[in-house]
Amino acid sequence: MKMPNFSRFYRLHLIGASSLNFFKLSLTGLLLSCLAPWSALAIPTNRGSQHGFAQLSSAVSQQPGGFVQFELKDTLQRLEATEDSITTDQGGNYLIVASPQVTATKDGGCVDAWLVLNEQDVKNSGVRLCQAKAGNTNVVVSQSIMSLKQGDKLQVKTSGKDVKLDAIKPQKGPLIPSIIFTVVQID
Repeated sequence: MKMPNFSRFYRLHLIGASSLNFFKLSLTGLLLSCLAPWSALAIPTNRGSQHGFAQLSSAVSQQPGGFVQFELKDTLQRLEATEDSITTDQGGNYLIVASPQVTATKDGGCVDAWLVLNEQDVKNSGVRLCQAKAGNTNVVVSQSIMSLKQGDKLQVKTSGKDVKLDAIKPQKGPLIPSIIFTVVQID
């Protein structure tokens, strides 16, 4: 039996790794190398692209309850943005990621965050973060890939108790926004 040529596949060699771990890592490398040529999985670039994308954020700490506010437009192309929404200018498939940074104001504080499309909650987009101790800070991510039509309006909504969406201005480094909202058209 002739062995296939695996020269284009990644091979991982770890000193002292068990055979099973070596097999898992080699299989992962093999799968990744097989998927890499697919153009549908490539990260879109802006070279001649007509795809829309946006990243909004907030330098203001916010209390959960209602729609999240975004006063900063970090980047915006072919999409419209207001202080609480992004509206598509063309139909297509989009990746949507909302990442609020949550700080507990009391022990046991919890927040829920989810996506809203055209005033309707997006199914299965809800995430919950509960903090054990006051002062704990974490980021919780809600994400979705969906087909949108021209004029569709995306928002992020939250509810919670004893937490805040926390913007931090460190002495060194850039602003740590209370939320980052990213929308990218993928086709």
